[in-house]
Amino acid sequence: MFFINSSKMKQIKLKTSSREKIGGNSAKAYRRNGQIPAVIYGENGEKNLLVDAKTLDITLKEISGKAVLLELEFDDGTQPRFAMLKAAERNPLTGAPLHVDFVEVVRGKPMKATLPLHFAGESYGVKNENGVIEIHEHEVTVKCRPRDLPEMIVIDISELRVGQAIHLKDVKAPEGVEFDAHALEDILVTCNAVDVEEAAPAATDAAASAAVPATEQKAAEEAPKK
Repeated sequence: MFFINSSKMKQIKLKTSSREKIGGNSAKAYRRNGQIPAVIYGENGEKNLLVDAKTLDITLKEISGKAVLLELEFDDGTQPRFAMLKAAERNPLTGAPLHVDFVEVVRGKPMKATLPLHFAGESYGVKNENGVIEIHEHEVTVKCRPRDLPEMIVIDISELRVGQAIHLKDVKAPEGVEFDAHALEDILVTCNAVDVEEAAPAATDAAASAAVPATEQKAAEEAPKK
């Protein structure tokens, strides 16, 4: 089994305010005032929100590449709701957030989540067998209670040799976490051999072609002048 224990999921509070107007023109007006439109979806219904642009940008950077539980606080007196980031739309030129979607998390109730995969260590195949690592999957779907959800799944590849692969079924899930049964045969990472025989002729051909002009130039210089 391949696995390195990951830390439990972090929890971050995020203040929001109610959004009364919806639509493209309203969204642009909100953004000009430093507020980013957002929506939370879940068992308690859909709620349109606004989040301070600077605060949201900092939060998105903090949770990038990790699973993080967000405690959304509302300004209308309703109880906070726990959620995870579902999607974040950004400006393609500046990278600034334009809109975010959250999905509600009900504490104590099993949930599905997508976790990032991180591969740790230098594989035996790369270190000793001139191999190269190829990553096939960058995330995995899990089912668990919110309290058991880790930030990420970290897989130790230090024993991986050339010609070997790690499937999802080879990875030991953290306590309280289940992997998607339909994805157990998925290949996550492989260690492949580098074909040096193909690279060598290419280098030889390149050297030969580079040498031809030099030979022709020398012959031209030695030829008798008329």
